[in-house]
Amino acid sequence: MNWPAISQHLYQSARLFGMDDFANALAYEVKQEIADRYFGFRTRIEHRCREYLTQLQDSGTTLTAHIQLDLCRMQFLLRDPHLFHTFLDLIGLPREIAADVCKRPLPFGEQELFLTLRGHGFTRWRRFRGLAIVVYGFLMESVAIYQRTFQEFKEEYTEISAEIDKFQQQNDLGEILSYLRQLDSPDAERLKFLHSDSALPSGKSLQNELVIAKPPPVENFMISLSLLPPLKQIMGSFRALLDQAYSLHKQNKTSQLPF
Repeated sequence: MNWPAISQHLYQSARLFGMDDFANALAYEVKQEIADRYFGFRTRIEHRCREYLTQLQDSGTTLTAHIQLDLCRMQFLLRDPHLFHTFLDLIGLPREIAADVCKRPLPFGEQELFLTLRGHGFTRWRRFRGLAIVVYGFLMESVAIYQRTFQEFKEEYTEISAEIDKFQQQNDLGEILSYLRQLDSPDAERLKFLHSDSALPSGKSLQNELVIAKPPPVENFMISLSLLPPLKQIMGSFRALLDQAYSLHKQNKTSQLPF
Protein backbone atom coordinates (compact mmCIF):
# COMPACT_ATOMS: atom_id res chain seq x y z
CA MET A 1 0.00 0.00 0.00
CA ASN A 2 1.32 3.44 -0.99
CA TRP A 3 0.79 5.22 2.34
CA PRO A 4 2.27 8.58 1.25
CA ALA A 5 0.00 8.72 -1.82
CA ILE A 6 -3.14 7.83 0.18
CA SER A 7 -2.40 10.25 2.99
CA GLN A 8 -1.57 13.01 0.48
CA HIS A 9 -4.93 12.45 -1.23
CA LEU A 10 -6.74 12.71 2.13
CA TYR A 11 -4.76 15.80 3.05
CA GLN A 12 -5.54 17.57 -0.23
CA SER A 13 -9.21 16.62 0.06
CA ALA A 14 -9.35 18.10 3.53
CA ARG A 15 -7.80 21.36 2.31
CA LEU A 16 -10.16 21.46 -0.64
CA PHE A 17 -13.15 21.43 1.66
CA GLY A 18 -11.66 24.02 4.01
CA MET A 19 -10.80 21.59 6.77
CA ASP A 20 -7.46 23.20 7.63
CA ASP A 21 -7.36 21.94 11.21
CA PHE A 22 -8.06 18.41 10.11
CA ALA A 23 -5.49 18.67 7.31
CA ASN A 24 -2.84 19.94 9.70
CA ALA A 25 -3.67 17.22 12.23
CA LEU A 26 -3.50 14.60 9.49
CA ALA A 27 -0.16 15.97 8.30
CA TYR A 28 1.14 15.78 11.85
CA GLU A 29 -0.03 12.18 12.25
CA VAL A 30 1.47 11.16 8.92
CA LYS A 31 4.83 12.66 9.84
CA GLN A 32 4.75 10.99 13.24
CA GLU A 33 3.84 7.62 11.70
CA ILE A 34 6.70 7.87 9.22
CA ALA A 35 9.11 9.00 11.95
CA ASP A 36 8.06 6.23 14.35
CA ARG A 37 8.48 3.62 11.64
CA TYR A 38 11.81 4.95 10.41
CA PHE A 39 13.47 5.77 13.74
CA GLY A 40 12.04 2.67 15.42
CA PHE A 41 13.81 0.50 12.87
CA ARG A 42 16.91 2.69 12.94
CA THR A 43 17.23 2.38 16.72
CA ARG A 44 16.93 -1.41 16.56
CA ILE A 45 19.36 -1.87 13.68
CA GLU A 46 21.94 0.53 15.15
CA HIS A 47 21.81 -1.37 18.45
CA ARG A 48 22.34 -4.63 16.57
CA CYS A 49 25.24 -3.09 14.63
CA ARG A 50 26.92 -1.92 17.83
CA GLU A 51 26.58 -5.37 19.38
CA TYR A 52 27.94 -7.00 16.23
CA LEU A 53 30.92 -4.65 16.12
CA THR A 54 31.76 -4.98 19.83
CA GLN A 55 31.55 -8.77 19.78
CA LEU A 56 33.54 -8.93 16.55
CA GLN A 57 36.39 -6.85 17.96
CA ASP A 58 36.45 -8.77 21.26
CA SER A 59 36.26 -12.20 19.62
CA GLY A 60 38.90 -11.37 17.01
CA THR A 61 41.33 -10.22 19.69
CA THR A 62 40.70 -13.19 22.00
CA LEU A 63 40.84 -15.89 19.33
CA THR A 64 43.93 -14.41 17.69
CA ALA A 65 45.63 -14.52 21.11
CA HIS A 66 44.93 -18.26 21.37
CA ILE A 67 46.42 -18.88 17.92
CA GLN A 68 49.40 -16.69 18.79
CA LEU A 69 50.13 -18.74 21.91
CA ASP A 70 49.99 -22.05 20.01
CA LEU A 71 52.17 -20.71 17.18
CA CYS A 72 54.73 -19.31 19.62
CA ARG A 73 54.88 -22.69 21.35
CA MET A 74 55.44 -24.46 18.03
CA GLN A 75 57.99 -21.85 17.01
CA PHE A 76 59.91 -22.56 20.21
CA LEU A 77 59.77 -26.33 19.71
CA LEU A 78 60.98 -26.17 16.10
CA ARG A 79 63.72 -23.69 17.04
CA ASP A 80 64.99 -22.96 13.54
CA PRO A 81 63.04 -20.35 11.49
CA HIS A 82 63.40 -22.47 8.36
CA LEU A 83 61.81 -25.46 10.13
CA PHE A 84 58.99 -23.26 11.40
CA HIS A 85 58.29 -21.84 7.92
CA THR A 86 58.32 -25.36 6.48
CA PHE A 87 55.80 -26.34 9.15
CA LEU A 88 53.54 -23.43 8.18
CA ASP A 89 53.67 -24.51 4.53
CA LEU A 90 52.90 -28.08 5.59
CA ILE A 91 49.71 -27.12 7.43
CA GLY A 92 48.63 -24.49 4.87
CA LEU A 93 48.90 -21.47 7.17
CA PRO A 94 50.20 -18.46 5.21
CA ARG A 95 53.60 -17.28 6.45
CA GLU A 96 52.60 -13.61 6.42
CA ILE A 97 49.62 -14.32 8.66
CA ALA A 98 51.74 -16.32 11.09
CA ALA A 99 54.42 -13.62 11.06
CA ASP A 100 51.81 -10.94 11.83
CA VAL A 101 50.42 -13.00 14.70
CA CYS A 102 53.79 -14.01 16.14
CA LYS A 103 55.26 -10.50 16.14
CA ARG A 104 52.61 -9.27 18.55
CA PRO A 105 53.96 -9.03 22.12
CA LEU A 106 53.01 -11.85 24.45
CA PRO A 107 51.65 -10.96 27.91
CA PHE A 108 54.34 -13.20 29.48
CA GLY A 109 57.88 -14.41 28.90
CA GLU A 110 59.10 -17.35 26.83
CA GLN A 111 59.65 -19.43 29.97
CA GLU A 112 55.89 -19.36 30.60
CA LEU A 113 54.92 -20.77 27.20
CA PHE A 114 54.67 -24.29 28.60
CA LEU A 115 53.74 -23.39 32.16
CA THR A 116 51.00 -26.04 32.36
CA LEU A 117 52.32 -28.42 29.68
CA ARG A 118 54.85 -31.20 29.88
CA GLY A 119 55.82 -33.91 27.46
CA HIS A 120 55.26 -37.52 28.54
CA GLY A 121 57.34 -40.60 27.74
CA PHE A 122 60.31 -42.65 28.94
CA THR A 123 62.80 -40.82 26.72
CA ARG A 124 63.42 -37.17 26.11
CA TRP A 125 62.66 -37.62 22.40
CA ARG A 126 59.25 -39.14 23.14
CA ARG A 127 58.44 -36.35 25.56
CA PHE A 128 59.47 -33.78 22.95
CA ARG A 129 57.42 -35.40 20.20
CA GLY A 130 54.42 -35.87 22.49
CA LEU A 131 54.51 -32.22 23.51
CA ALA A 132 54.69 -31.09 19.88
CA ILE A 133 51.66 -33.27 19.04
CA VAL A 134 49.70 -31.78 21.94
CA VAL A 135 50.59 -28.25 20.81
CA TYR A 136 49.50 -29.04 17.26
CA GLY A 137 46.19 -30.33 18.60
CA PHE A 138 45.69 -27.04 20.45
CA LEU A 139 46.55 -25.09 17.30
CA MET A 140 44.07 -27.12 15.23
CA GLU A 141 41.33 -26.41 17.78
CA SER A 142 42.18 -22.71 18.04
CA VAL A 143 42.04 -22.28 14.25
CA ALA A 144 38.78 -24.27 14.03
CA ILE A 145 37.11 -22.07 16.67
CA TYR A 146 38.45 -18.95 14.98
CA GLN A 147 37.16 -19.99 11.56
CA ARG A 148 33.76 -21.02 12.93
CA THR A 149 33.43 -17.68 14.68
CA PHE A 150 34.50 -15.89 11.49
CA GLN A 151 31.71 -17.61 9.55
CA GLU A 152 29.14 -16.81 12.23
CA PHE A 153 30.03 -13.12 12.05
CA LYS A 154 29.85 -13.20 8.25
CA GLU A 155 26.32 -14.60 8.52
CA GLU A 156 25.43 -11.91 11.04
CA TYR A 157 26.83 -9.21 8.75
CA THR A 158 24.89 -10.63 5.78
CA GLU A 159 21.65 -10.62 7.80
CA ILE A 160 22.16 -7.05 9.01
CA SER A 161 22.99 -5.82 5.49
CA ALA A 162 19.97 -7.60 3.99
CA GLU A 163 17.70 -6.14 6.67
CA ILE A 164 18.96 -2.61 5.99
CA ASP A 165 18.63 -3.06 2.21
CA LYS A 166 15.09 -4.41 2.53
CA PHE A 167 13.98 -1.59 4.80
CA GLN A 168 15.41 1.11 2.56
CA GLN A 169 13.86 -0.48 -0.52
CA GLN A 170 10.47 -0.54 1.20
CA ASN A 171 10.89 2.98 2.56
CA ASP A 172 12.29 5.10 -0.23
CA LEU A 173 13.76 8.17 1.43
CA GLY A 174 13.55 10.28 -1.70
CA GLU A 175 9.84 9.59 -2.02
CA ILE A 176 9.18 10.19 1.68
CA LEU A 177 11.09 13.49 1.78
CA SER A 178 9.42 14.67 -1.42
CA TYR A 179 6.03 13.87 0.06
CA LEU A 180 6.78 15.64 3.34
CA ARG A 181 7.74 18.81 1.47
CA GLN A 182 4.32 18.83 -0.15
CA LEU A 183 2.52 19.01 3.18
CA ASP A 184 1.57 22.66 3.40
CA SER A 185 1.51 23.00 7.18
CA PRO A 186 1.72 26.58 8.54
CA ASP A 187 3.25 25.59 11.88
CA ALA A 188 6.95 25.31 12.62
CA GLU A 189 6.81 21.54 13.10
CA ARG A 190 7.79 20.70 9.55
CA LEU A 191 10.14 17.70 9.58
CA LYS A 192 10.32 17.92 13.37
CA PHE A 193 10.36 14.15 13.58
CA LEU A 194 12.73 13.57 10.67
CA HIS A 195 15.32 16.24 11.39
CA SER A 196 16.52 17.99 14.51
CA ASP A 197 16.82 21.42 12.85
CA SER A 198 13.79 23.54 12.10
CA ALA A 199 15.38 24.70 8.84
CA LEU A 200 14.82 22.36 5.93
CA PRO A 201 18.08 21.15 4.33
CA SER A 202 18.35 20.26 0.69
CA GLY A 203 16.71 16.98 -0.23
CA LYS A 204 19.94 15.28 -1.21
CA SER A 205 21.89 16.28 1.90
CA LEU A 206 19.08 15.22 4.21
CA GLN A 207 18.60 11.98 2.31
CA ASN A 208 22.31 11.22 2.63
CA GLU A 209 22.16 12.01 6.33
CA LEU A 210 19.23 9.67 6.90
CA VAL A 211 20.65 6.69 4.99
CA ILE A 212 21.36 3.85 7.44
CA ALA A 213 25.02 2.92 7.19
CA LYS A 214 26.02 -0.73 7.23
CA PRO A 215 28.59 -1.87 9.80
CA PRO A 216 32.13 -2.72 8.62
CA PRO A 217 32.50 -6.26 7.26
CA VAL A 218 34.14 -9.07 9.21
CA GLU A 219 37.26 -8.91 7.02
CA ASN A 220 38.10 -5.51 8.53
CA PHE A 221 38.85 -7.19 11.86
CA MET A 222 39.43 -10.90 11.17
CA ILE A 223 41.04 -12.90 8.40
CA SER A 224 39.68 -16.08 6.88
CA LEU A 225 41.71 -19.15 7.84
CA SER A 226 41.35 -22.65 6.43
CA LEU A 227 41.01 -25.57 8.81
CA LEU A 228 44.32 -27.29 9.52
CA PRO A 229 44.90 -30.83 8.24
CA PRO A 230 44.47 -33.70 10.72
CA LEU A 231 47.66 -34.94 12.34
CA LYS A 232 47.63 -38.34 10.61
CA GLN A 233 47.65 -36.57 7.24
CA ILE A 234 50.90 -34.73 7.96
CA MET A 235 52.50 -37.04 10.53
CA GLY A 236 55.36 -38.26 8.32
CA SER A 237 56.53 -34.79 7.32
CA PHE A 238 55.81 -33.38 10.78
CA ARG A 239 57.94 -36.04 12.46
CA ALA A 240 60.81 -35.31 10.05
CA LEU A 241 60.70 -31.65 11.13
CA LEU A 242 60.65 -32.69 14.78
CA ASP A 243 63.68 -34.93 14.24
CA GLN A 244 65.66 -31.97 12.94
CA ALA A 245 64.41 -29.67 15.71
CA TYR A 246 65.20 -32.21 18.42
CA SER A 247 68.82 -32.43 17.29
CA LEU A 248 69.03 -28.68 18.01
CA HIS A 249 67.37 -29.06 21.41
CA LYS A 250 69.76 -31.84 22.44
CA GLN A 251 72.48 -29.24 22.70
CA ASN A 252 70.52 -27.57 25.48
CA LYS A 253 70.87 -29.62 28.67
CA THR A 254 68.92 -27.30 30.93
CA SER A 255 66.15 -28.90 32.99
CA GLN A 256 63.85 -25.94 32.29
CA LEU A 257 62.80 -27.41 28.95
CA PRO A 258 59.28 -28.92 29.12
CA PHE A 259 60.46 -32.35 27.88
